[in-house]
Amino acid sequence: MDKIIEIQRKAGVARVKFLSGEELKIPSPLFVERRLREGEMMDPAAYRMFMQQRGYPHALEAAMKYLALRERSAAEVRSRLKRSCYDEGTIERVLDALDAHGLVSDVRFAEGWAQSRSKKYGKARIAQELKIKGVENDQARQALDTISPEEEMIHALQQAKKMTRRLQSDPQKMIQALVRRGFAWPLAKKAVHQALLEENADGRG
Repeated sequence: MDKIIEIQRKAGVARVKFLSGEELKIPSPLFVERRLREGEMMDPAAYRMFMQQRGYPHALEAAMKYLALRERSAAEVRSRLKRSCYDEGTIERVLDALDAHGLVSDVRFAEGWAQSRSKKYGKARIAQELKIKGVENDQARQALDTISPEEEMIHALQQAKKMTRRLQSDPQKMIQALVRRGFAWPLAKKAVHQALLEENADGRG
């Protein structure tokens, strides 16, 4: 048995410190279910067992609320549950359940992300974002393949047209700006050339 000397609650987690120096990090829903109080004597190992036994329904509910906001990658769900201090075994159970019911899919997430981001950014930038989101390279490539060269050119041209006034129609600055957005240099150069041609044609009109 050990004596609780301090309890702090912040960002959905209760941090319980013991006289021995041991510390428990407890997801708030579990702490609410089985409250602890400063000065109380208890066995930290027994409470860890309780968290393992009762963590799954709370973690699943937290994951469902997180997914209700928008599509997420499996890595995002894992990270969210880790921040809430659910144990690895519970997190794996939740991810398996979500996958079995089609509620989380990295392929679907990656394709949706690629399509929405392609309106402003090129494939290199989107690939980098998907890597940060924890999507595997093969799944990221599959998602990027859903963006046709024609679509990417249209989006690059749209961005180039928006840049003409801000960058004073300076071709080099415009190309560099598109490259920073993830468009390949040849595509950026072609889009800027087309944008300036159309701007000049409009001016003559």
